[in-house]
Amino acid sequence: MTAFPTTPRWIVLSDDALALEDIYFFLPAMAALRKEGTRVERFETRRWKFSPKMANARLSGACLLIARTLKPEWIEMLETHREQHGRICYLLDQDFCGIDSSIDGGTESGEHSARQDMQRRLMALADEVVVVSEQLANALAGQHPMISLLTPPMIGTLPNLHHLDADDWCIGFHGTLAHREDIVALAPVLRDIQARHEETEIELMMGRHLPLALTGIPRLKTMEALGWEAFQDYCARRRIAIGLAPLMADSANHEMSWLRFLDITRMGGVGIYSRRAPFIDLIEDGVDGLLVGDDPAQWTAALERLLGDRDATRAMAHNAQHKAHEVGDPLRVLDFWRARSTVVRSR
Repeated sequence: MTAFPTTPRWIVLSDDALALEDIYFFLPAMAALRKEGTRVERFETRRWKFSPKMANARLSGACLLIARTLKPEWIEMLETHREQHGRICYLLDQDFCGIDSSIDGGTESGEHSARQDMQRRLMALADEVVVVSEQLANALAGQHPMISLLTPPMIGTLPNLHHLDADDWCIGFHGTLAHREDIVALAPVLRDIQARHEETEIELMMGRHLPLALTGIPRLKTMEALGWEAFQDYCARRRIAIGLAPLMADSANHEMSWLRFLDITRMGGVGIYSRRAPFIDLIEDGVDGLLVGDDPAQWTAALERLLGDRDATRAMAHNAQHKAHEVGDPLRVLDFWRARSTVVRSR
């Protein structure tokens, strides 16, 4: 029987999900946990030549957090020495087993199968699977005895809304290439709005990958996608008036969390959101954002509403900030991990 240390200890086995680790663990919880005496560290597995003996000695007795992926050699080591480690939490923001390989962004079937196998093995190792959205919790229901929901916290501070007093307003969509088809569906809407509103500009983060359907739209600015840390700095400085969060019926992103709401609010904007989860459970239509269906006419009407009644839009922006404080309280995430720091094993 392994004797575990009395001082709580967390090691994040970091593979390729720095943003996920930062949002749901390091930024809201690490400083406070360390102040309380918990040892917390990030072990970047891709930076080290793998040595089973060294890895097992380093991890022995620690609680482990694995976010999204882990290389096969690390999984094999954990499987072989499972009883020597403390509690293992597996943090997921997507279901690799539930992704249809035919729409997996061109991923080869062999790689797709490897991801599915990786997820099954990590779920079998984990004492607890932590997911970031109710949709993902529902998708994984029955596949593990302990699945817990941890919604995203607010990162950084919320801005004043003085930029909404300016005449020129920015409409922003800062989704990644994974959301390409969602924004392409709104190309006719954006073209129409820009033809009728000379006071607006549109900002996308598609860079050289801008879809053909979006080219030629007046006053459209497209910048290259930013890395995680650069994007956080950008959000802290950039101000938008309206944020777009389309999630169409045929989208491959239905397991997403409400992080888009927090990003839009952090840049000082009012969001227009697809009327489906996760937004339908978060946004109060007309109070802290707008909910619309897939019909382009509804998106056009929503944009016209926000552009045409700026006092109402400013009020929604203030309400969105109150909502962000309410649902994004980082103390909630700290309490989540604090409770797990005192539990060695649950299975």
